[in-house]
Amino acid sequence: MERKSVGSLGAAAILAVSLLAGCSGGQTGPGPSGKDQDTGDKGKDKVEISFWYGWGGPEEQVIKKLIDKFNASQDRIIVKGTLEADYSKQLTAITAGSPPDVASQFGSNSVPYGVDGAMTPLDDYMKKSGVAATDFVNGALEQNQYDGVTYALPVAMHISMLLYNKDLLAEAGYDKPPETVQQLAEYFDKLNKIEANGEIKRLAINPNLPIYDFAYLFGGRFYDEENNEITPQDPGFLQAMKYNVSLWKKAGGNEKLSPFLNSLGTPNTVDDPFFTGKYAMMIAGEWVPSFIKRFAPPNFSYGIAPLPYDENHPDKQGSVSVNTSTFYIPKGAKHPEEAWEFIRWFLEPDNTAEFNAGIGNLPPVLKSIDSEAFAGVPGFKEYLEASKNPNLFTFPSMPFTPQYRNEIGAAYTEVLNGNLTPEVAGKQIADKMKPILEKYKK
Repeated sequence: MERKSVGSLGAAAILAVSLLAGCSGGQTGPGPSGKDQDTGDKGKDKVEISFWYGWGGPEEQVIKKLIDKFNASQDRIIVKGTLEADYSKQLTAITAGSPPDVASQFGSNSVPYGVDGAMTPLDDYMKKSGVAATDFVNGALEQNQYDGVTYALPVAMHISMLLYNKDLLAEAGYDKPPETVQQLAEYFDKLNKIEANGEIKRLAINPNLPIYDFAYLFGGRFYDEENNEITPQDPGFLQAMKYNVSLWKKAGGNEKLSPFLNSLGTPNTVDDPFFTGKYAMMIAGEWVPSFIKRFAPPNFSYGIAPLPYDENHPDKQGSVSVNTSTFYIPKGAKHPEEAWEFIRWFLEPDNTAEFNAGIGNLPPVLKSIDSEAFAGVPGFKEYLEASKNPNLFTFPSMPFTPQYRNEIGAAYTEVLNGNLTPEVAGKQIADKMKPILEKYKK
């Protein structure tokens, strides 16, 4: 499951200086250190294209199966797949003028890498092949676009939902999960199990709720497209920080929360705090139900629901951020046309469904959502249904997004620790981002 984002604008910016020299000088750079997939007899008339992917372990078998399926589906192109989990090597190869023809990447890196010249724009290919923005789940394609240019296409995605322990909710008198943040605050009071001395035995939910998602659920935003300005002082973002702080304080603040949180078991194992009843609820991605099936007690009863929304913003119901894994054509690829044919084929609904069902991710292609391929994947019914919601969004994709997110994260941590007010944090983010933004003013 490709979930962890790596790389930064700083790494991508190396290309701005060295890309042209690397691509025009005829240099041969180092290839990937991973293991090549056996492609068999390639035939004299076939074009062989190289494909670097980051899925290892059991997931690699799924990607290999799809590669074999593509190779057998036509007689013009042979895809030679190579596992290369270190995505930073893609930049090295592109700079040296020896990139693969196709590569997988995290959607959060698409715009920074693309703007710095590492990725081939795909819009002309999409137009010729009839691939449209409306083919994709809301937010999935947008993560890979900037200023009207598409740099990569999503092949897998992740969203989060609220998982809840039905038995613990029933003990507290609830027969359904909280639908609003106002209800969540009430559930938080009743489901917490805290001793008279403040020692925490159980939390309703970790009060450090995902700030990006809850900012949108409170009606906020992080970027004003019309005026081309970041909005770290948006009322919705400030309200989300205040809400999280209120829950944090209810649980005893750092003094009581730190020892409890540090005592929790490893996620997605038999000691997972949700599986063991240390959390009555949790917010997590689509991969967790599979771990529940493997590691939770046999009688563990749970449900899955959308994230609670602010009752003052009912239009935001179902809002949740989308993160993607993508395919792209590196700048300087030897066979871009054939590379596109492989990407286009991979995005056909049946192929996208087969891939995501095999690796336990969600499909970013709308026509893949109702595929029977997902019938046996634990918990996917609810996640797939949530994927259809038009309120899905992605954090704004901009060349400076890595720095922006870093500043938000640092300031929010200070707010949670009681060192800054949300208002001061918002201004601090704006002040620190100002010199960076000047570079990209249109």
